[in-house]
Amino acid sequence: MKASGAIFEELPVHSALGDRATNDICSKNAESSYTIDGRDIAFPVIVADAAMLMNGFLVNAKAAQGMLAGTGFRVVEVFPGKAILQLLAVDYRENHLGDYNEGAIMFPVLTPGEKKPFPLFGALRRMGNGTMCNFVYRMPVDQEFTTHAGRFIWGFPKWMSRIDIEFGPGVARGTFSDEGELVYSIAARAGGSATAKEQRAASLAIRDGRAWKTYGTNSSSGLTFALGGEIPKIGDSHPLAKELRALGLPKKPLFTVSVEHTRMTFGTPESVDIGAPFSGQPAERE
Repeated sequence: MKASGAIFEELPVHSALGDRATNDICSKNAESSYTIDGRDIAFPVIVADAAMLMNGFLVNAKAAQGMLAGTGFRVVEVFPGKAILQLLAVDYRENHLGDYNEGAIMFPVLTPGEKKPFPLFGALRRMGNGTMCNFVYRMPVDQEFTTHAGRFIWGFPKWMSRIDIEFGPGVARGTFSDEGELVYSIAARAGGSATAKEQRAASLAIRDGRAWKTYGTNSSSGLTFALGGEIPKIGDSHPLAKELRALGLPKKPLFTVSVEHTRMTFGTPESVDIGAPFSGQPAERE
């Protein structure tokens, strides 16, 4: 699936059983109970162990906002005219939804009703303390079950693709390819021994004409943070690679993060009409 455009065009998942539409094989039984492709899922969904790496980049805010057209979300300007793009690769080792790899293209954003934080320190403080929402623009995975679960429960824009992840003694690498074409390949320093206490943050998505917000927690060990880093490889012909190039990539990241072990939990989502505020008080300007 060469996915492109601000609103994800969801297609059936091709498997040995044929083309299978997510909404046809999933159901919501109660507020905290779902059936996904014949398997019951109860909450919270727990990831007992995962590894991840991320690259963060400063990109043109106007161009990034253009990719979010129709979502109701606004990119956060860390500096005037500059937003942050995050490229991720995650290896889910022990997880209620299975053992799989995942990629993600994300932007820190404001939801309808939220006021802008002050540039730089206000925005960085909110990203650091977990009070800034991240919009999941794309989320490729390499297993079918988590594709259906992520779509139906949380609205995540998942489809099946190829994600390769390797943690070496000093560097972690993650590569996302789709239909045989490279989208991105990122690297991050690894081997650190820092830990991070449990944090709670929200992820946002768009599906079925609605906006979705999900809170999750994570606590980590083997954490490595570094300013700068290795310039990523960006594909030439895939539509998503072209969108990343339009944002100014490939270039040196602003920062990189790798985590050798992280534990996560995911709660039930809130879903509202696109453009409507989520529950809770809008954040005040900092």
